Parts: sequence; C-alpha cells; structure tokens
Amino acid sequence: MSSIEAVTVPKWGMTMTEGKITQWMVGEGDKVERGQEVLEIETTKVTNVVEAAASGTLRRIVLGEGTTAPVGALAGVIADTAATPEEIDAFIASYADRLGAGDEGDGGASVPRTIAVDGGVVNVLEAGPESDETVVLLHGFGGDLTTWLFNQSALAENMRVVAIDLPGHGASTPIAGDAVFPKIVSAAEAAIEAIAPGKLHLVAHSFGGAVAAAIAANRPSRVGSLTLIAPIGLSRQMSRDFLVDFVAAERRRPLQGVLERLFADPSKITSDMVEGTLRFKRLEGVPEALSAIAETIADDNGQVQSIGGQLRELTCPVTLIWGDRDEIVPLPQSTEVPANARLRIIPDAGHMPQMEASSAVNEAILENIQRSPGI
Repeated sequence: MSSIEAVTVPKWGMTMTEGKITQWMVGEGDKVERGQEVLEIETTKVTNVVEAAASGTLRRIVLGEGTTAPVGALAGVIADTAATPEEIDAFIASYADRLGAGDEGDGGASVPRTIAVDGGVVNVLEAGPESDETVVLLHGFGGDLTTWLFNQSALAENMRVVAIDLPGHGASTPIAGDAVFPKIVSAAEAAIEAIAPGKLHLVAHSFGGAVAAAIAANRPSRVGSLTLIAPIGLSRQMSRDFLVDFVAAERRRPLQGVLERLFADPSKITSDMVEGTLRFKRLEGVPEALSAIAETIADDNGQVQSIGGQLRELTCPVTLIWGDRDEIVPLPQSTEVPANARLRIIPDAGHMPQMEASSAVNEAILENIQRSPGI
C-alpha cells in the first residue's frame, strides 16, 4: 500500500488563523526525511519552519511561495514511490473537501480573556483539555503571551495550558508605584489561583523566570515542575543595554535593531512583530511600567534578581534551557547552576529558543513535566 502524507499550514499559537509561504526548502522530486525542515512560513509574529512528518519524496507543491493560506491548508504532499499521480490527485482533492467542511471562518482561534486582580486585570489565553494539572506559561520583559506562539498549541494537545500576560505587558494592566516585582508576582499568582487549581507546571522565559521562581518558592506544594528558559537571576551578567534601548526605542528602525538582538537569526522577525510591539509601547502607562520593570531586572552593577537560592530549595524537577548564542542573558557558569537543576543548551539559538528551536524546547518541557511525581 502506498504512503501519502500531508504538509500543512500549522497552527502556531491559539490565535493564529493563517500563514504566508515564504520559502520551500526542498523542491518537487526531492527526498526528505522525517523531521527535516521543508517549508518556511511567516505569521504575524515571526517566521518559522515546518518539519516533514514522514520520510519520502516531495511529490507535489500545492501552495507556492508568496501564498497566504488558512491554518490546516494543504501546502504539499510527501509520498513514497509507490503512490501514483492519480492517487496523489485524489488525496489533494479529498483534503480540500475536508478543509472546507471543517472551516468555521475563524481558523478555530481561541480568544484571550481577562481575570480581575488587585490593581487591574491579567490577560490569559487558555488551551487544551480540562485537567487538575495546568501548564502555566510566563513570558519575558517586553513580551506577551504570543511569545509562546510555537509552544502552547503543541503542549495543549494532551494538557491544559494557560499563557499569561504579566502586568505591564500585553493586555494586562500596566504596573505602577513601588514594589513593582512583588506586585507582578502577586497578580500572576492571583490569576493562576482563579483559573488553574491543582498541580502547576510552570514554564517561564527570562524575566518571567524570576516570577516563576518566586511563585514556586511561595507555593512549593502546588508546583509539579519548573522549566526556565534563559531566566534572569542566576548570575550578575546580562545586557542592560537591551533593556535601556528597548524602553527608549520609539520608532520602527531602532526597535527592529533592538528586537534583532533576541534571535540568533534576525530574519525571523517580521514587520508585524515590530509594528505590534511599537503599538503596545505607545499605550497609556506602558512606557512608565516598562521603565519600572527594567529597573527590577538590572542596574549599573548587573542583574538585580537572584533565584539560585529559591531553586535549590525546590523538590520538584527543575530544567534550565538556554540558547548557546544568547546575547541578552548569557549562559551561567557551572557553579551558578543549582545542583538540582538540569541544564539543556540549544545550539544555534539566541535568547528566544522557544521560537527559534520550538521542537527541541517543547520536547525538553514535556520531558521535565514527565519527571514530576505522579505523572
């Protein structure tokens, strides 16, 4: 029996509805291996690659470069040599019918909602089946819940996953006044309590790593695992210039230059990502909030937060994930990594490995969750 597999426009992020084909990395007639990068797609946030789901030959390119198509659309066909042209034609026709029958007009997009907390609201995006265990995603400085564009959907296939906009970011209320960091931790905890009872699996990036460490220290019996991606707080070293320049950037070109420092491959950044960040930075109260948060991250002497002690006290599995080309928060020294933490280094990735190497990061997150007692 012949084998025919689809290459489709993936759903990266719960709000994604379409993607633009920017490059086929293989041509019709080329042999491909399972896991090989075959297609590059641009979303409103960032450009990423699609990996082949099966080994075989790329027998047909259905969507050419430059085409924008909805999530789930058939982009190409991988098949073995036994598949006839007629079988491939029939597969393409049946796939088009199947997509049309299931099209609800919105690509199945999930809608964020806000949770009332002291001082305002926290914006959250929920996905996955109901469960007494919840994966909670916390982004870094200047980001929002779409930081997890390539992770939330994948993790939510079998688990409940909630992404949160930290105060001062995304659609959450800007933070103000004194005690900025404790207020952010308190607001995040309140939102989590409201929507995620039971065991928590905290996954956090950069500044969010310090927030997650504080939550885990406050509620150790609730946290089943902790996965931190390039977290602040393990050493004094970091690029304070990034924080200063991000806050100061008020126009497109300077901001793009700042955002490019986050990636080992700056070409992954889209114009929509830059424009969206600019619009966010121009909202009332946001510039002041970002300035206040930046001061809780680093000063003239380096990083302000310290999470090593908190991590050493935890009994749950702890994994640290780092891109080996991180220019914002460099790899910690071996003496700075707590003995109870595993360190996984992602090659050819910068400060955003969850976007640049999402498959490897998702695998590491799930592996750490599986180490949790009772899983």
